[in-house]
Formats: sequence, C-alpha cells, structure tokens
Amino acid sequence: MTKSNVSRTSRAKTGGKTPLQPCTCCGIAPDPQGRPLSVTFEQPDVIFDIVPELLDTWGGDPFLAIKNVGFFIRVILPVRLTDGYAVDFGTWLEVDNEDFRAAWQSWNFPEYKDLVLEGYLANKIAPWGATPHEMVKAIVRDMDQVPIVDSCHDPDIAGMMTNIWPHAEVLKPYAELLRAESPFET
Repeated sequence: MTKSNVSRTSRAKTGGKTPLQPCTCCGIAPDPQGRPLSVTFEQPDVIFDIVPELLDTWGGDPFLAIKNVGFFIRVILPVRLTDGYAVDFGTWLEVDNEDFRAAWQSWNFPEYKDLVLEGYLANKIAPWGATPHEMVKAIVRDMDQVPIVDSCHDPDIAGMMTNIWPHAEVLKPYAELLRAESPFET
C-alpha cells in the first residue's frame, strides 16, 4: 500500500446527530449512525509495479483493464471491528475476461442484481498485508453499490470478513487518513 493509493470516501450529513467522541487510543470517532468507515484503494497494487512508459490501461473506477496484466472490478470488503466500529475497504478484484464482460454488460441494468464475481483480491490491506492468492466470491447486495466480497474458502481471508477485529489495530495504518477530514457534517 502506498499513501497515494488510499483515500477516504466522504460521508453524507448525519441528520443533526452529535458526532461521537474520538477513541482515546486511535483518535478516530465511529459514525454516530453506526455506518462503517470507508477506506478506498485508488488502484490495484500491481499498477505500481509497472514502468509508467509500459502501462496501458482502459477504463477507471469501477472497471479497469491493464494490458498484458488483467481485468479488475471495484468491490467492497467489509470488516467488523470492536467497540462499534466497522470498515468497508473499497478494494479491487482481479477477474477473468468473461466476468469482466458480464459485469460491464449488466452494471446499469436489472440483471446486475444477479451478478456474481469470482477473483483475487488485488490490494494489500493493512494490517493483514498481502492476502493469499485464493479465489473469493463477490455478490450484489444493493443495486446502488459495487459488489460485496461475500465468501472465500481460505480461512485467512474468510476470517477477515467473519471475525471481529480490534479496531485500533485495524484502523492504525489508516489513522492519519481517517483523521485528516471530519467524516461527519454537523
């Protein structure tokens, strides 16, 4: 992960609720409405290993094709945390060209609700680092959102989604980003 590869998704107005106090150990306040914090990876990590002169891409967020490398689609990896926190990682999923084409063709149509993607997580996510090269499945839960990583047979990746992690440990690598701007409008 490079600092320039991660950003924070902005939040909507909280409807007049008072923001919760920041945690004394990490300095980050949970969302008063219980929504997850959002950390977004701008690009798949592989893009930083390619010499700029050789980099040939098509598309952007949520679809990115890198010539001679692969096809990538934006997904959300939800992680539950302690003390009322949660984080949604906006990461990239490397998929085969058939899944890429199916997603592209159904994205803005009713068929999108039935989209199922299989692929490999394409970002190192702190504090776990590089994930095992194991197939994950992403499904559509909400027609207005990108697919959600739903399952994986690998116990390490499955544990990222099913276990409850110490919030300070998971949020620490992103603390500066999460504190850089107020996540809530009051």
